[in-house]
Parts: sequence; C-alpha cells; structure tokens
Amino acid sequence: MMAIDDDMLMAFVDGELDDIGRARVERAVAQDPALRRRLEEQQRLRDRLSAHYGPIAEEEVPERFRSMLETNVLPFPAAPPRPARPLWQTLTALAATLVLGLLVGRTLLAPAPAAGPFAVEGGAMVARGDLAEALETQLASAQAQGAATRIGVTFVHNDGRTCRTFDSQAAAGIACRTGADWQVLMTAAGSGPQRSDYRQAGSENLLVQQAAQEMMAGEPHDDAAERRARDSGWRSSTPRR
Repeated sequence: MMAIDDDMLMAFVDGELDDIGRARVERAVAQDPALRRRLEEQQRLRDRLSAHYGPIAEEEVPERFRSMLETNVLPFPAAPPRPARPLWQTLTALAATLVLGLLVGRTLLAPAPAAGPFAVEGGAMVARGDLAEALETQLASAQAQGAATRIGVTFVHNDGRTCRTFDSQAAAGIACRTGADWQVLMTAAGSGPQRSDYRQAGSENLLVQQAAQEMMAGEPHDDAAERRARDSGWRSSTPRR
C-alpha cells in the first residue's frame, strides 16, 4: 500500500485529493491509529490557521495588485496538470512575488546604513528597526489595535528555529530567530494604510499563511507558549527528525 505522508494528509484536509486518493487515506486512517493522530493534528492546524486568517478569504484582490498583474505578467508555456488552487491564492502568490523583488532590490541598493525594516548581513535578509523590535518583544495576544507592526502566529520551524509571521503597512512575511537577529525568510506586500476596520491579517497574508503552514513542525504556539518563548529569549527547539 502506498505510504501516506504529511503532504497527502494536508491535501486530504484541504479537499484536494481525487476520489481514489481520498478513499486510500480514509482506509489507511481507519487501520492505523498513529496515522489517525497525524490527520487530527493536520486538521487542528488547518482549523487554527483558518480561524486566524479565514475572514479575509472572501476579500477581493487589492486594485494595486490587479494593475500589477495586468501589466507585468508574461505568458508561460502550458505546464503539466496539478491540483487546482483557489483563484485568490494564485493571484496573491503572483503579486507577492513581484513585491518581493522590489523589496529585495531596495534593500540591496540602499546606501549603508540601510533605512527601513530590512538589512542584508552575511548574505541574509534580517529585520531591523521597529520590525525587529516587534518580533523580539510583541505578543500576538497582547498588541494594540493600531500597532504599526502586527504579529500573526509564532511557531517552531522544521529546523528548530522559532519563527513569527508579521504584517505592517510596508511588508508582511515570516522571520525566524537566528542568533541575535530575526532572519526574514519571505516577504509579501503589507496591508497598506490602516483603516478603521483594520484586521489582524490583510489579504496579502494568504501567501504568508500557506508558507508558514509548510514550515511548521507541529502546531502554532498558543498564547502561553508564545509568552514562554519570548521570556526564554526565543531559544531554538530540537529540530524535527
């Protein structure tokens, strides 16, 4: 029987398997208690992330992204078929890729010392200024509604580092504690100017949500675990084998 790995369980939870694949997972789960527990972990993780980011899934792609996509995306040759993704996820990924290029370019070309939330040290992008301060001290469960940078979820990376998602007017992304710095693993467009109905996560964070889910070893920190991690200096955990 084909082994059921975490990717297949995630596809099952997300409803991306065909009838044969679904039946195979259901049969394997019914016969294997350990596999059933892994499936339950995936479902809890999806439920937690959906509760955190779910309300934004129905929002339209921002107009500034629509114009970027209409004028800057070139046609590519047809690729082999793959499981369909929701339209909002595809558009968000394309737009975030364009914005990431702009952010990296500004950081690399800026005069030293670089102003803004990012700097490049030792070939890696790291958080600086207010972003670094927020990542270091701010708790997702205790942050002001109008905070310039908002923290989303805190989690342990597959390599053992403690990572956090963030969102601000300038940029959104994922940063992991590496030594004394917060290394920025990915960025996307920020939430833009804050509105009176500003939410904890903007539409652009859909890509951040997906990337964080793929990086996680286990479930995101709850409020108590997040506070303990901060109070311990964001020490790394034992990497998952």
